[in-house]
Amino acid sequence: MLRKTSIKKTKGSSAPRRAAARKDAPKKKASSQPAKKKPLLKPATKKKASTRAKTPPPPSFEREIDSFVVHIESLSKSLTPTMDAMVESFKKSSEIIDAFIKNKGVRKTEKDGSESYKIKPADLHQFERNLKAARSAYLAVTNIPQIFLCSLIHKYDAYLGRLLRVAFSVKPEILAASEKTLTYTDLADFTSLTAARESLIEKEVESVIRDSHIDHFNWMENRFGLPLRKELDVWATFVEITERRNLFVHCDGIVSSQYLKVCKKQGVQLESDLKVGDQLEVDIAYFSKAFDCMLEIGIKLGHVLWRKLQPDDIGSADKALQNTGYELLVEKRFELAKMILRFATETLKNVSSDQIRRTNLINLCTAYKFSGNQQSCIKLLDSEDWTACAPEFQLAVAVHKDSFAEASAIMEVIGKNGAVSREQYSTWPLFKTFRQSKEFLSSYRKLFGENFVVPEDFDMSTKKSTKASRRRPKGHA
Repeated sequence: MLRKTSIKKTKGSSAPRRAAARKDAPKKKASSQPAKKKPLLKPATKKKASTRAKTPPPPSFEREIDSFVVHIESLSKSLTPTMDAMVESFKKSSEIIDAFIKNKGVRKTEKDGSESYKIKPADLHQFERNLKAARSAYLAVTNIPQIFLCSLIHKYDAYLGRLLRVAFSVKPEILAASEKTLTYTDLADFTSLTAARESLIEKEVESVIRDSHIDHFNWMENRFGLPLRKELDVWATFVEITERRNLFVHCDGIVSSQYLKVCKKQGVQLESDLKVGDQLEVDIAYFSKAFDCMLEIGIKLGHVLWRKLQPDDIGSADKALQNTGYELLVEKRFELAKMILRFATETLKNVSSDQIRRTNLINLCTAYKFSGNQQSCIKLLDSEDWTACAPEFQLAVAVHKDSFAEASAIMEVIGKNGAVSREQYSTWPLFKTFRQSKEFLSSYRKLFGENFVVPEDFDMSTKKSTKASRRRPKGHA
């Protein structure tokens, strides 16, 4: 907005002459239009605000899978410190009560020799407040794992909805089988066919998500023509977890006949004496099992739909799945890594390249080895012919077989600027034990002209990893 500018008259101004000239000039014909006032200053030209909305990113299975993993990992990593804090709070509350009773209570010895304390009326109000604080802390210790479990299922449900939106967006013809309709009035409200289609997608997704988790899979198997539960060993666990969540949301964790009926029908092995009216709980161990289950279900479901609906994008899907397996190795979550990498190497029949397949095999061997199953590691290695493979694969095989002299020789063949970089020697989980060997240290010195520096993720004093690198070098193993 422009500020009003004042004009100051100065001595010798020509303003009177201009006024006289206007007086003697011939009069113009009066106009019926009101005279327009000229602005003292010409307003600055404002740039028109852009009305073009930011183009949203295209629908992406990869982005939704990554987002799901990050969100539920945040829950998993938050539960333990949250519980530790609440347990400490309960401990302090209990200590306050003990100290209060000791200082304020009147001790009395009973006939049986036991001791009791009587609180004076003047101190009773404060004592009750202390009891209330301790009870709240105790209930928090009980309730927090339940809340985290419900949040875990909530994140999965939201993820499923987003997956279905991506599926309908990349394959609009799937909507042809939808029973959802739009009235003429509805159509009149839309500015384009795209907007109408988005409305149909929203209705279809909402109708699916409202059903039970078992019905979700029934619907997807029928609509996409996929046997999603074939060889899905975690299915019964998934059903029990989601049904238990329903109990906490609707019945405060009290076992219902519906819970027992659904679990029995889906093959869930429940405790033999569990009955209607029993109270279910959630502890850290149960939540950990639930997290592993939801991560497995979510990743597998996302990748199966991705490959089914976008077969031309199989290369990107393969790389994304390989990255997921690698990240689990870095975090030493070997059981989950084995699950994902077996899915990548055994369940999925089509992969974009033999290099991807073999890299996943090597990573699976890494998961076997560092989870204490060297026998399965060697068996898997021996099931493949590695002789015609690139040196980096032969290096991996030698390392996993603890043939460090051979591995050192291959390392020198690869060279300083070869397929495996200095950083990768320091960070790949594959080299965890090899990095400690004299053969590795000698070859490293020859290649890079300096002694090997122990990375942040390894503590030589304990020979245990302390902080793993999150970087994912190209072609990681």
